[in-house]
Amino acid sequence: MKKDYPERMPLSEVWPLFEARGLAHLSTIDGNQPRVRMMALNTHDNNLWLVTRSGDDKIHQIQKNPKVEFTYAVPGKGRTGCLRATAEAVIVDDQKTRDSVVASIPWFTNYWKSSTDRDFTLIRLDLKYIVFDHHETSAKYTIDL
Repeated sequence: MKKDYPERMPLSEVWPLFEARGLAHLSTIDGNQPRVRMMALNTHDNNLWLVTRSGDDKIHQIQKNPKVEFTYAVPGKGRTGCLRATAEAVIVDDQKTRDSVVASIPWFTNYWKSSTDRDFTLIRLDLKYIVFDHHETSAKYTIDL
């Protein structure tokens, strides 16, 4: 993403929007074709996390190319804003981290037995770039990471 807005905002100002735990539209690359899907975005320990089934196509796509982009809707009173981010998707195998993140997701056990479930994959999104179309003012910002 090369779009850069002259107005700037620190990450600390938009982080609470991520903490609301909404849905993100995550795009991966499948060969030369982008693939987009909606996923629950989770925050824990100042990181963004995704949880998914281990056999899903997105896992193979991330293993081949960890560069991802996602959008995250930010509802306002009169309009909906959007955070758009590029990131590196990192598959996390460390059991202590898996335990910690899973404990912070209230709905996790609706899908998996535990953090050791072989059908569960944990993905950390390492942010590289964010732009923000403000949900109340329509102003556009580049977020300082």
